[in-house]
Amino acid sequence: MKKTELQDLLDEETAASEASRDQPLSERAVRKGKSRSVVYSVRLTPEQTDEIQRIADEAGIPASALVRDWVVEGLAAERDTATLDSLVDMLSRDVDKLRRSLARREAS
Repeated sequence: MKKTELQDLLDEETAASEASRDQPLSERAVRKGKSRSVVYSVRLTPEQTDEIQRIADEAGIPASALVRDWVVEGLAAERDTATLDSLVDMLSRDVDKLRRSLARREAS
C-alpha cells in the first residue's frame, strides 16, 4: 500500500469515526460480564520497571500479572481475609522467590 493510499484510508476512517462519535457503541463492541477491570497508572522509575521485568522474566510470567498479584496480595493483607488458597499461593511465590535468590547467590 502506498503512503498516499494509507493516508486516504486513515482520513476516511477518521471522518467516519467523527461522524458517528455521538452514537452508542454496537452490542458487539461492549464487553459483557459482571466484573469489569479498571486500569491504574502508576509512576515508577526506569530502574523499578527494569527490576519488575527481571523478576517477571525469572518467574516466567508477564510483568503486569506479577504487579497485579502483588496488589491483590496487599489488598488481602489489608483486609485480613486471606483464604487458605491465597495463603498457599503467597507461600508458593515466597518459596519461588527464595529459590531464585539462592540461585543468584550460587551463581555469583
